[in-house]
Amino acid sequence: MTQRLAVSAAAVLAATTGSFTASAAGPQAVDLTYGSNILLQNQYGGNGGYLDTNGVSSQPGATYNVNTNQTPNSRGPATSVWKVLSATGKTSGARVTSGDVIYLVNQYGNGTYLDTNGVSARSGAKYMVSATSTKDRGTGTGKWHIFGKTSSPTDGHIRTDDIVNLLNDYGSANGGFLDTNGGANQSGAKYDVVTSHYTDRGAGTGSWKVLPSS
Repeated sequence: MTQRLAVSAAAVLAATTGSFTASAAGPQAVDLTYGSNILLQNQYGGNGGYLDTNGVSSQPGATYNVNTNQTPNSRGPATSVWKVLSATGKTSGARVTSGDVIYLVNQYGNGTYLDTNGVSARSGAKYMVSATSTKDRGTGTGKWHIFGKTSSPTDGHIRTDDIVNLLNDYGSANGGFLDTNGGANQSGAKYDVVTSHYTDRGAGTGSWKVLPSS
C-alpha cells in the first residue's frame, strides 16, 4: 500500500470508543452509537463497493484519496473502517438518529476525516471527496448529515443494515450527497466517490448500507 501515515487527526480519536448496542426491537436489531466503527457499502448495482481510503491525495489540504473497494480492508489495515463521531457534541455511546450531523473518521493509520475538497469534473457530480487529517479543513467540509431511508422500528434511530444518505455540510448543508460516479483510477479501487446534487444520482449511487466493521 502506497499510503503514508498522516499526522494524528486528534487525540480524541484514541479516547473515543463505542459499539453497536442491541435494540429493544429484538435480537436482530442493532443500534448505531457514537464511537462505533462501521463499514459503508454503496448500493449501486447491489454492491457498489465499500467506502475506502486509497493512496496519497494530490488535492490541496487532503491526505488520502477516497473511493470504493470491492472487498473491505483488502488493500490495507482498516482502510474501509470509519468511526462515527458527533459533530454536535453528543457523547460516545449515544444513539445516532436520522438527521444528526456526524464526522466519519477513517481508521487507517492515525485517522483522517471524510471531506469535500474542490469542484469535481465528473459528469453529474458536485464536489470531489478525499480524507484529511484536519477535522474541519473548510467550513462544514468534514461534517455530514446522516439520513436513514427507514428503520425498524420507525423511531428515527439508525441501525445495522439500514440504508442511509449522507449530505455534506459545506455551504450550509449544500455540499451534496455522498455518491459513487464512474470507475476509479486508483489501483485496487472500484468506483470514484464524489458528491451529487441528488440523494441518488443513479440507482443506489447515493445510498449506503451501514454494517459493523467486524
